[in-house]
Amino acid sequence: MGAAAVAAPGLLSACSSGDSGSAPTGNSDVTLRAAIVPDPPGAAEFYRTQFDAFTENTGIRVEVLENPSDQQINAIELMYQQGNPPDVFRAQGSANLDRFFDRGFTAAMDDFIDDDFVARFPAGSLDPLTSGLHCDGQLHSLPLVSSRWSAGGFLIYNSQLLSENGFDSPPETLEELDEMARAITAGGGGDVFGFALREALINEMNDIIGTRAPASLWLDGVNYQTGRANTSHEGMVESVEFIRRLAADQVIQPGWESWTQQRAFTEFARGSIGMYVGAAWHINEINALNADIDFGVVAFPAPASGRTAYTGLASSFTPIWSMSSESEHPEEAWQLMDFLVSEDFQRAYFEKFRSFTAVESAWREADLSEQEDGIRVAQDESMRRSPSARVNGPGPQALAAAISGNPDIKPGAKVIEAITRNEDFAPKAAQLDAQIEAFIDAQIAEISAGGQDVSWEDLTFSDYDPMTDWTPPRS
Repeated sequence: MGAAAVAAPGLLSACSSGDSGSAPTGNSDVTLRAAIVPDPPGAAEFYRTQFDAFTENTGIRVEVLENPSDQQINAIELMYQQGNPPDVFRAQGSANLDRFFDRGFTAAMDDFIDDDFVARFPAGSLDPLTSGLHCDGQLHSLPLVSSRWSAGGFLIYNSQLLSENGFDSPPETLEELDEMARAITAGGGGDVFGFALREALINEMNDIIGTRAPASLWLDGVNYQTGRANTSHEGMVESVEFIRRLAADQVIQPGWESWTQQRAFTEFARGSIGMYVGAAWHINEINALNADIDFGVVAFPAPASGRTAYTGLASSFTPIWSMSSESEHPEEAWQLMDFLVSEDFQRAYFEKFRSFTAVESAWREADLSEQEDGIRVAQDESMRRSPSARVNGPGPQALAAAISGNPDIKPGAKVIEAITRNEDFAPKAAQLDAQIEAFIDAQIAEISAGGQDVSWEDLTFSDYDPMTDWTPPRS
């Protein structure tokens, strides 16, 4: 299976009630199996410590099954195939939740929740249409972090490197970023670079494209304004070409094609990168590696001609935790799920990793660093709610799941190809658009043949303005 199954020495505890000082109330004969991933760094030990507390409070033991992030999904499926699935597991995002739900692996949790549970989260965020946690209108996953404050990226910059090269503030436009990155690289002697891509998958392109092309193009290749494949959108092509030029001129630190995000923030902490598009959890890691580094956070800048779009936020949350439909101990499994979104657990997660959690009361009163406060400002400046076909019913949900679950039509591979080969992206995008449309045509026919209503119209939101928050229609 390529995944290590590790029994944790004690494991979880703490109830949703937050009554952490109470005596155990659970069934001491029950052992739950929880499949986790060890990300971010230090997460495995963190979970074990938290699970120890859960066990102490409830009497329910937890066996930890630790899988590398890139093996988690296959490991979960193998456990089900072998008839020994976990009780609770990390579902790892929307496409994987769709996959697990289609296979009947996940349990609906609606019967367990009440008004007090819903009140832990921001008002309206558990709306089945837009939560990101629901499948066919039922709750099949719970979140860890807030999409609003943790999903998007932002520009992390080294203040000292900017200052040494004659710049007293971070870039306010894309053109200024280009100028600063080139100046830092020119003065870096081959050891310091003005810009970096943070990982081989270059998912930060979502934030770079998001200043001038409609949301969803990076994720699905579909323009929800027109309802058609549109990776050849002018704003997307120009964004890719901007990065291609930086790479071709060796302004971007080389070697990123094999990087993980850990390499990006490590290089930044070393002082070898002037700017890059980072993620919320990077801030804590940078500070841990170099407490003396002077750095800041701002929204990724738009072109001087002006912003014409925002990074899209199609759901309130990214689905992370799911409960198995085959658990022999559903009541106890729910106690563990409930614990994972308790204020105590979420506060502990924030304090450890400084990522803004889904239960916002866990960090709203915390003392935020200048960089953490910068994240909040940057996300407000760069993100807006965007549409998803999932709001249009079961057929469109199935279509959206098929699109997001097909790696062959993701723009990423063509974008990477254009950058690494120094080739124009526009013709590649035109070919990809044709491929996406053919796939969607086939999926519409297949889903319709199965008795569900779906059409291209379900991908069209003519009222969608990429410059404003989109509101889903109500029947």
